[in-house]
Amino acid sequence: MKEKLQMVKKIVPDLTDELIKRYRILKTVKLLEPCGRRLVVLSLGMTERTVRSEIEKLNAQGLIKVSKTGMSVTEDGMTVLEYLKPLFAELTGLSDLELRVKTLMGARGVMLAQGDCDENHRTQKEMAQIGVRLLLDIMKRNSRIAITGGTTMAALVEAMPTASTHHAQIVLPARGSIGRKLELQADTLAAKMAEKIGADYRMLHLPDNLSKNVLAEMRKEPEIADTIQELKYIDILLLGVGNALEMAEKRRLDDTVFQILKQKQAVAEACGYYFNHQGEVVYETNSIGVDFQEVHNIDHVIVSAGGKHKAASLLALSKSMSNAVFIMDEGAAREMLRLAEL
Repeated sequence: MKEKLQMVKKIVPDLTDELIKRYRILKTVKLLEPCGRRLVVLSLGMTERTVRSEIEKLNAQGLIKVSKTGMSVTEDGMTVLEYLKPLFAELTGLSDLELRVKTLMGARGVMLAQGDCDENHRTQKEMAQIGVRLLLDIMKRNSRIAITGGTTMAALVEAMPTASTHHAQIVLPARGSIGRKLELQADTLAAKMAEKIGADYRMLHLPDNLSKNVLAEMRKEPEIADTIQELKYIDILLLGVGNALEMAEKRRLDDTVFQILKQKQAVAEACGYYFNHQGEVVYETNSIGVDFQEVHNIDHVIVSAGGKHKAASLLALSKSMSNAVFIMDEGAAREMLRLAEL
């Protein structure tokens, strides 16, 4: 297929450019719907004249519906998006980039969203939709899911459609989460996802960085003990990734710990574990949640993070999580390749 596309580009380069432009507009409307034309202009960086012209054509073709509440993609438009997705990936080089990054990481799979989360919020929404599609493909009625907190996971839960039937058995928070924004806590996201997919859920009402003695006592609480026991049997883990020093600051770790992380060159954080460039755990907070020593035994691990600034974190985590599927954006992927060449 790649060779055929190269021939198409040679004979009608303007046609492929038009296809890419129109596909991007259609996909952006889908990600932002219902939306106004101005929002599409700001998201894509195209001129208002160009977007207006293309929207009129897409509307005339029945791919976009324009109403008082804004624009949305029709059922025919959705069919076109799905059908052209592999072709678009080839035309824009996303397929090749996915393969190069997958090889670099040694991961089970890599799935890319177009753009960079650091520059465009639309990219995070696309990553969320990729995550939802993957989760719906692997989820079964008896699935036991654990999810971390954070903006990326919150976007995934938001993108998850509400099911009319039972889709999984239980959703659990992958760690304790008191002390951060309520809407981004693992507890909150587990409850929201469970409601959407018709599953049961449990919570871990625990703050980060409890003393070992207090933590030991809290583990004895029946509700917490029950959740900890449930976490041992998860078969799907939805994992967000943070920059180590940024997360240490957000979680208000003391100066001594902060200096230890800098000294040991920690670059990634996930579930309270801090990793160096080699993927080795260099520090672990006193918290309850998923045990990273057991992650390799989980059937499906989906790691999602985007933005150029997350590249080093994702690369580090991949060193110890070869069984994971990584969802990221172009910005992170290209920066990872650049870092690998240094």
